[in-house]
Amino acid sequence: MCGISGIIDLTGRGIDRDAVIALRDSLAHRGPDDVGEYIDQHAGLGQRRLSIIDLSPAGRQPMPNEDGTVQVMCNGEIYNFRALKSQLMDSGHRFSSGSDCETLAHGYEQWGMEGLLARVKGMFSIAVWDRDKRTLWLARDRLGVKPLYFKIRDGKLAFASEPHGLYDDIDMGPDSLDRESLDYYLSFGYVPPDRAIVSGIEKMPPGHVLRYDAHGAKSWRYWDVNPGATSSRMSFKDQVDTVDKLLKAAVVRRLESDVPLGSFLSAGIDSGLVSAMAADSLDEPLRTFTVGFDGDSAGVDERPLARMVSERYGTDHHELFLSTEDTIPLPQLIWNAGEPFADVSVLPSHQISRMARNDITVALTGDGGDESFGGYANVYAAYFGSKVKRWVPTSIRNNMEKLISGSIRDVSAPSPVHRLGTLLKFAEKSPIELYDLPEWWNSELRSDLYALERRTTNASDSPLRIVEQTLASAQNLDDVTQILYTDLHLRLPGDYLTKIDIASNAVALEIRSPFLDHDLVEFAASLPIDSRMRGWKQKGMLRSLATRYLPKESLNRKKTGFGPPLASWLRGKWAPLVQQLVTDGIANRAEWFDRSTIRRTVDEHMSGRMNHASRLWSLVCLEVWWRLFIDKTMKPTDQL
Repeated sequence: MCGISGIIDLTGRGIDRDAVIALRDSLAHRGPDDVGEYIDQHAGLGQRRLSIIDLSPAGRQPMPNEDGTVQVMCNGEIYNFRALKSQLMDSGHRFSSGSDCETLAHGYEQWGMEGLLARVKGMFSIAVWDRDKRTLWLARDRLGVKPLYFKIRDGKLAFASEPHGLYDDIDMGPDSLDRESLDYYLSFGYVPPDRAIVSGIEKMPPGHVLRYDAHGAKSWRYWDVNPGATSSRMSFKDQVDTVDKLLKAAVVRRLESDVPLGSFLSAGIDSGLVSAMAADSLDEPLRTFTVGFDGDSAGVDERPLARMVSERYGTDHHELFLSTEDTIPLPQLIWNAGEPFADVSVLPSHQISRMARNDITVALTGDGGDESFGGYANVYAAYFGSKVKRWVPTSIRNNMEKLISGSIRDVSAPSPVHRLGTLLKFAEKSPIELYDLPEWWNSELRSDLYALERRTTNASDSPLRIVEQTLASAQNLDDVTQILYTDLHLRLPGDYLTKIDIASNAVALEIRSPFLDHDLVEFAASLPIDSRMRGWKQKGMLRSLATRYLPKESLNRKKTGFGPPLASWLRGKWAPLVQQLVTDGIANRAEWFDRSTIRRTVDEHMSGRMNHASRLWSLVCLEVWWRLFIDKTMKPTDQL
């Protein structure tokens, strides 16, 4: 894990070294161990290093080829670098370090950029400067684990692992916000993975490569998953055996490290499988880390089940308990993100990262299992709906829905009958309708949120249009596969991978996710939906695999989100945050938002009449970002 940055100017004006160093050092938290730079007439490259492989000065970046005509930087890890290095040495290339990054410099020489990207296995944002060709290449890994931002302005291209260092020469006023990105943020809690919140800044999409030379910039997709039931002839046992083999290989690849390594262990089967396989593969006890929350009920607290897995595999286990009494480093996290980000689970993710960093420098996680194997409610709703539509005539479905609705009395305590009624309603929804999320500022609510003069330009269908465009890429497949494909391309990189990048990089901890190994992702995408949802269960296939590794108590646990009980915390100890940042803050930004709508939303939540937790938190985080980058009345070091 590192921070990479650079400025390319092909006009002949030369490179401002101070600007290169300032951009590099805006990423200091991502790489506290070492610094590197390279400057010539047309390029200035800077890197902040977290040393993981080859801790010596020989591992410093930017890293050259033999004659210095190619300079390479990488944020991330190349897991198959030893195999690639062997091939390159057989072809005559000479290596001067044990770093995985050096493989990229020689691999670019040998195979070209696209040939290199086709061969590497890893998580990465890569920058390659070809001095003789005066060409910059930028690339982001297949699933979007590592971020990369850039801007093209005044004949120069500047890039960085985080966007805030790119804001310096942009007029950061209220109208600098990208309207579609803001709309999407309010609808889903994160900025889309191919856009940035500030106009003029661009985000490299996952699986894309960009070439910048005298002809300008051109980018294209170099990889995409190809969903479809191409492995249907395999027996279910053979499918599970293959997933077992691929996941185990992915875990083992991610154990390569010259620094201490551990694993985040929740009560879920994804992190449980990763931790179990890692513990089995190590000669010493695996360090594992779990978090719990003040206000958790016995059915939500992750710690008891995590302890059971830890005891089975003899891990060196650590627990963290979070409460509303803890200070909230939200300004620092939003500063590092450079964009508003409203997934509240970034807070416990940061806290567990900070705890783990006392003992380890690399942590494995279970991120990515849900997107490949069907772990989310919208996927299950679509799966249930597809079966109901196939087997139950519309007239009968309508009568069942009326009967169930009439039998429900206590909606505050959902019963199996209530859940069945909800699923029947979902059965009638199209994939795009399943993305109009009721807990956020959805299409029904967003219009009232904006100031009157903004409603025609901002309260648009742009968030769902972005989703619809992604769904269309898999339009020839069934509804469930379309949703899985869309989650893999939107929610995973935009929300969950952004969350863990923000949380871990704030404390210089590297995160590795075996479920994001592209061999495993490609195989999972080839499986029939009925295999992945085996037994009408979310992640049914992974549950079958988990019987080989985890306690039976873990297998039937209902999926819960990883985060604090936000609704009650906002009504309790965090109520002053709502007053300070929402009622007295963003509600008064009349050039963008409607004050009465925001204050009504606050009143309804605080009285307990409605649960507006996600909506209010999105406004809290937006206001923090606004004060950091537009008003500049808040500092990253401020505590809330």
